[in-house]
Amino acid sequence: MLKKTISIIGSGPSGFYTAYRLLKKSPTPIHVRLWERLPVPYGLSRYGVAPDHPEVKNCEETFEACAQEYSNDNTQNSFEFIGNVTIGGPHVKLQQLINNEDVVIFSYGCQSDRQLNIPGEMDTKGVFTSREFVNWYNGHFDYALQDKFNKFPWHQVKKVGIIGNGNVALDVTRVLISNHVNELWSRTDISTMALKHLRESQVEDIKLIGRRDFIHSKFTNKELRELWELEKYGIKGMIDEQYFDRDKFELSSMQRAMKRRIEMCDEYMKPFEERSKKNYKKVIPLDPATRHWSLDYLKTPLRINKDSEGYIKSLTLCHNVVTPENEVLPQLDQQITYELDLLITSLGYKGVPLSEFESLNIGFQRDHISNMRGRVLSRDGKIMPQLYATGWIRKGSQGVIASTMQDSFEVADLVMEDLSSNNNYGKKSIDLSIIPHTTWPQWETIDREEHRRGVKLSKPRDKFLSLEDVNHYLSQPFVNQ
Repeated sequence: MLKKTISIIGSGPSGFYTAYRLLKKSPTPIHVRLWERLPVPYGLSRYGVAPDHPEVKNCEETFEACAQEYSNDNTQNSFEFIGNVTIGGPHVKLQQLINNEDVVIFSYGCQSDRQLNIPGEMDTKGVFTSREFVNWYNGHFDYALQDKFNKFPWHQVKKVGIIGNGNVALDVTRVLISNHVNELWSRTDISTMALKHLRESQVEDIKLIGRRDFIHSKFTNKELRELWELEKYGIKGMIDEQYFDRDKFELSSMQRAMKRRIEMCDEYMKPFEERSKKNYKKVIPLDPATRHWSLDYLKTPLRINKDSEGYIKSLTLCHNVVTPENEVLPQLDQQITYELDLLITSLGYKGVPLSEFESLNIGFQRDHISNMRGRVLSRDGKIMPQLYATGWIRKGSQGVIASTMQDSFEVADLVMEDLSSNNNYGKKSIDLSIIPHTTWPQWETIDREEHRRGVKLSKPRDKFLSLEDVNHYLSQPFVNQ
C-alpha cells in the first residue's frame, strides 16, 4: 500500500498528539515516524510534570494505546518510533529528512532557558534554572547524574529564592519545602537519587520573587491551593500586607478565578479559628510551623553575590513600581539584599533553532519557529511547503498539556488538508536499517523494567538515569527474547 510519509521531530505531548490525530483521522494513507533524540518517549510529560501530579501524565496512556494500534504496516495508517536519534546529528540531517519525507513536523519543544542576564548568574554555584532542576529530580538523562546537583552541599541549604511565580515555580517550591514528607513523595516516580539529596537540605524559608504585583501572578489556583494546604505538615505560607490588602482590590471588575485566588489567600493567612469558610478548615494546621514560603512582589534582581568558594551568598534586588500603563519601573536607588543558599530562576523555557535552519532558510523568531497557523515560514516570510510546527516550538513556552493537544490537533488538520490536495507519491522514505535507533518494542521493554524496579520500592516506576544503563539493559540477551 502506497503511503505518504510524515516525520515528526519530538515525541513529547505536542508531537504525540499530532501523531495521534493524523493516525486516527487521515483519509490519505500515511506512515508516521516519531523521531526522538532520547531512547524513551513522552518528553515534557515524562520529565517536566511534577512527580506528585501523576494525573497530568494520563496522556501517556492515550499515546501508548495509539502506538500499539498503529505499529503495523498492514493498516492504512501506520506508526514508527525512532528513538536515540538526533536530527542534525551524525546519522540523519534535517535536509535529508526533508528530501525523503512528504511532511516534516517540528515538535521538539523548548530546550533552553530565559535568563536574568545579571552578574553572577552563569558562574555561581547553587544557581539553577527551573528547567535544569526539574529535569534533575525527574531523572532526565542529561541531568540526573550531573555533579552540579549530586555533589552540591544540600545539607547547607536553609534559605531559598525562586525568581518567577508561574506553576513551575510553585512545583519547585513544593518539592524543596515538603520533600521530607514521606507520604507526598515516596510513592512518586521522582528520582530516588535526587530525593535522597534533597532530603539532606534543611529548608526553612523560600521566597517566590516576582517583578510585578500579586494580580499579575502566573500560577493557577489549583497549584496555589496545594501549596497552602501543606500547612498540615507544619509548612506555612504568607504574603506581606504591602503586597496583599484585600480592601484595595477592585473585586467588581475581576474575573471569578482571581476573586477566588484573593479569597483563598485571605482565608489561609488568617488564624485557623478565624477562617469563615469550611473549605479552608478541612485539616488543622500543624503548629508551630517549622518551614515557611512567601509570595514576594515588585522586585528586580540586580546581581548574585558569591562567597570565596564560588557558592551563592546572597541576591541583591531593587524595588519596582508598576505604572497605570502596566510598565515595570525598577527603583535602582531602593536596593535590598536577601541571604540565600540556593537560587532557582523560573523565567520560562526558550526554544532554539536546529543547526540547519539557517542554511535551509527556515525562519525563527525570538524563541519559536516562524509560522502561519502551523505552516512554517522562511526567513523572508514565505510558506515553506511540507514543513509544519506544533506545540511550544510553534508558539513559545505557554499553556498546559490540554492546550498543547488542541494546538497539535489544529496543525494535524492542516497537514491532512494539504496532503489531500497532493496526489504525488514520488518520495522514497529514509532507510532505517542503517541508522542505530531504539524502536517502540524496545521502549516497551524499558517501560516494563522501570515498572518492575518501581514495585520493589513501592513506586510507580524507577527510571533509568543514564543512556549507558539503558543501552546496557537493551543489550542483554533476555531482553530480546
